[in-house]
Amino acid sequence: MRHKHSKTQWIISGVLVLLSVVMVVAGIAGYWMRSNDFTRKAMSDMRTYAVMRTAAGALIDQIALEAKKAAREYADANKFSRNARAAYASEKEAEARAQAAAQYAQFDGINTAGINARIDELQAAQRAYAELESREKAVYAQQLGEIRQQEAAHEEDLASLTDTVEGEGEIIDEADLEQTQEETIDYSGFIASDALLALQADIHPRYQALWTELVTTLTGLTEEMGDSVKKPILDIVYQHNSGFEQEYDRYETMGALSNFSAGEGLQMNLARRGDDMITIGIGLFILSLGLFYYKPLVTKLGMPRLVILAFLVFLCVAAGLYGISVPAMVGNVLKRTGMFGVLALAMLPGIQCGITLNMGMTSGIIGGLLSTLIALEYNMTGWGAFFFSVGVGCLFAVPIGWLYAKLLNRLKGNEMTVSTYVGFSFVSLMCIAWMMLPFRNPKITWALGTGLRVMHNMEGSFGSILNNFLSFKLFGVVVPTGLLLFFFLSCAIMWLFSRSKTGTAMIAAGSNPRFAEAAGINVNRMRTIGTTISSVIAAVGIIVYSQSFGFMQLYSGPRQMGFIAASAILIGGATVSRAKVSNVILGTFLFQGVLALGIQVANAAISEGGLSEVMRILISNGIILYALTQSGGESRV
Repeated sequence: MRHKHSKTQWIISGVLVLLSVVMVVAGIAGYWMRSNDFTRKAMSDMRTYAVMRTAAGALIDQIALEAKKAAREYADANKFSRNARAAYASEKEAEARAQAAAQYAQFDGINTAGINARIDELQAAQRAYAELESREKAVYAQQLGEIRQQEAAHEEDLASLTDTVEGEGEIIDEADLEQTQEETIDYSGFIASDALLALQADIHPRYQALWTELVTTLTGLTEEMGDSVKKPILDIVYQHNSGFEQEYDRYETMGALSNFSAGEGLQMNLARRGDDMITIGIGLFILSLGLFYYKPLVTKLGMPRLVILAFLVFLCVAAGLYGISVPAMVGNVLKRTGMFGVLALAMLPGIQCGITLNMGMTSGIIGGLLSTLIALEYNMTGWGAFFFSVGVGCLFAVPIGWLYAKLLNRLKGNEMTVSTYVGFSFVSLMCIAWMMLPFRNPKITWALGTGLRVMHNMEGSFGSILNNFLSFKLFGVVVPTGLLLFFFLSCAIMWLFSRSKTGTAMIAAGSNPRFAEAAGINVNRMRTIGTTISSVIAAVGIIVYSQSFGFMQLYSGPRQMGFIAASAILIGGATVSRAKVSNVILGTFLFQGVLALGIQVANAAISEGGLSEVMRILISNGIILYALTQSGGESRV
């Protein structure tokens, strides 16, 4: 059906397209301006003005201190009361500070060539020191890592970390784990080389030469004042790995832009905001397309998915404005899509066969964990270990799924509640089993006592084997080709099965049991097949997840997997009675995209304090709550 576009849609979309073109063109111009001679000279001048303002700060402090001292002497001579003396001194100090700050706010007519030269020399000395220090610390960290690997201390630290998490039943996020791993590097034993010490010693005379130039240029400065502002000046002159935006913002916050004319300031602002304007322009163009094709999109995707997709686009634009690497985040979303996708696919046969959302898929997950533990027990590596885990995991999941299906067939109508309790109970039961199973490999067992550790490193077995297979980088986006291919292959197999004779009968039994029975279909048998397939896919999904994550989590780790998978497929457009493969793909991408980008944008917007864990819980549980509300009010005929 062809949708007609209203006059209002044409006008609004046209205006948005025009604005987007203007923003993109202006942004490209601003981005290009970063490399021209004017901008390079202006950035150098901003740096110089920032240094001069910082140096003048020492002089302003001295002037304010002398004014306060003189005010106290005057108050004592005129026999002011104690309170009046303090108030008078504070008033005169503030007045003197304000007058001095206004006096040194502008540096018109001052020749800054000598200061610029000294700053360049100091910056070169700082850069040489920072680069050599970075190389030496990298070597030290590598040697420290090798020592820890030999002593297995790294795995002990990770296991101790997860002890505090398992009681909450939460899944450790990748960003949290990477941050913890970075914090384990202790540089207290790092010893600088003679070459590094020599470069460090070279910084002081360079700074002294700069301060001497400043004393000559700014009337009132003395050599003694240099020590009080040495650190802030060194921080201004050079910061490791700082880009154009970081340097500009650092100088602008110190008022360095006030020394330029209005036209020059506008050009510098355009150069600074060039990439932001391009991002906004792209966002406006996408918004114009969304408004122009609003009706077809609502018909095709539905309003909830359209709103979430629009929110995802908004997060991408916000990420660009906050300086977050959008290509890196897109690569992370692709990785998480493949990582969680097979687990979300495990919900599909459960819905199609009539047991609704299979919250008890964690019972199938246990089969995948068991097979992976066997591979780790016998030190299996590479593709052999991966395919062994998948094959044996499927064998474990078949009887588990069959028994689980028999239970659900006896409790028709209460499947969602029963499956949730079954999943939680099975995970709790396995918490005891993990301490009693006869595994002996010291890599997976506790160093003291018996039982399996909470978390197991997959690096020595088949960690990231799918992620790295045929992976490539495109426009800064790392594409985990093997991981996505495995996910799409799994979806294709499930799509083909749903069109087979058995698959068609299973869908018919799930959508309308009475009609299926009248047609001669054994509904209980179809429910058993669907539940068993769901358990098998869950076993494979946890293996794919573990190899992508790099670690396998036992005990309470799998507890929330059912909710994450359910929310993904529901957000993709499925209901408790109908679901398609497309719902799995779209839903997983939207869910993981909003989750990954939302946390980063929220942390960037509210920088005070670490919100990673708080925002992860709020966003993930909020999306799950929304998704589950979409399943209400539906029933099978």
